[in-house]
Amino acid sequence: MKEPSKFLNTPLKLVTLLSLTVMVSEIFMMLLIESQHDHHTFDFSGFAWMLIDSVVLAAIVSTALYVLIFQPMHNQQAELERQLDELRRFQKLTVVRELRMKELVEENTVLRNQIAAAQPDEMKS
Repeated sequence: MKEPSKFLNTPLKLVTLLSLTVMVSEIFMMLLIESQHDHHTFDFSGFAWMLIDSVVLAAIVSTALYVLIFQPMHNQQAELERQLDELRRFQKLTVVRELRMKELVEENTVLRNQIAAAQPDEMKS
């Protein structure tokens, strides 16, 4: 199955999917409420049905928001943090290597100067 974040790669697709989720959920709730009024199974007032409708709709929409936005965003953030840690380790390794190379160049220069100073003057010409 495709990951939702790959499918929802544009804001327009995300807004469309969320709008469809709200619409389908609201239609479902309205049909349920209407069927309950016809059968008189539950004797709730209009306000109670509005409250139930809004709570169920909020639960469905918040679940959709979590699955479609927050969970992929959290996964992406974790991946970015992993990549940042990898870059920091690479930077540390390269900085240590560059410092060691600088030390070796300085050591090499000192050794060349010592060799040059130890040679007789006639060998230098």
